[in-house]
Amino acid sequence: MTEHYTDPGSAPGAAPNDYHQYVIASRIEITQLLHGIMRQTALISASVGNDDSFLTTVVAIDDEEGYLLLERARASEQSRRVLSRQRLLCSTSLDKVKIQFVCEDIEEAEFDGQPVFKLALPHELMRLQRREYYRMPIPLSVPVKCALSAADGDTTTAVQLNVLDISCGGIAVITPPDVFSPDLGKHYVCTVHLPGVPALRTQVQARNGFMQKLANGKPMQRSGFQFVSLSQNMLSQIQRYIMNVERDRRTRAARVA
Repeated sequence: MTEHYTDPGSAPGAAPNDYHQYVIASRIEITQLLHGIMRQTALISASVGNDDSFLTTVVAIDDEEGYLLLERARASEQSRRVLSRQRLLCSTSLDKVKIQFVCEDIEEAEFDGQPVFKLALPHELMRLQRREYYRMPIPLSVPVKCALSAADGDTTTAVQLNVLDISCGGIAVITPPDVFSPDLGKHYVCTVHLPGVPALRTQVQARNGFMQKLANGKPMQRSGFQFVSLSQNMLSQIQRYIMNVERDRRTRAARVA
């Protein structure tokens, strides 16, 4: 079933091979989750492939006929690419649980005068519980750094950044605007240096970014990156790091108490 979730173009949310235990194939469960996504008007990142993605929401679901409706822009070039590809990799969150599914059999339609995509209900859906995507703040006493690089024509530039938190889904880093400003949706080669383990070299996609102020009043940009096709070995090392940091934190808390 992995091919349903691993896009050749490194689409957002591509999953490691061992996530099969999180795949739901029950039609009833799938429609229940989709109805929950619709009720909460959860934003969905829909990817055609590579860096070609857009945000949408579920407009309606027809359980009996077996289709759902996603909002779309009217007469856009992106709509034409979706119809040409006939495949969307959709990622969203429901009650802080990551949801991912693939939709096919896509056509344009209208619903209450609103342009929509009409898609066949997914045959399966992947749900990652909170624990799998638990974000661990990096301890100040043992900082973690990463190196991001991206090709720009014939040259490749790299920048060293401080990691703020990490999960099995990705990292958040400090990106000083005068040093590096990532392009949302763009893929970067990333090397994460966790303490006590070999450097983890993988690919990430820039997913979000916003400005914050440090305690000293200096502006800082916080950027979020999602791991793309993380290997099982790297996933295990990140899980082990998170467990070790959490264990150390609890030990310190118990001593203070």
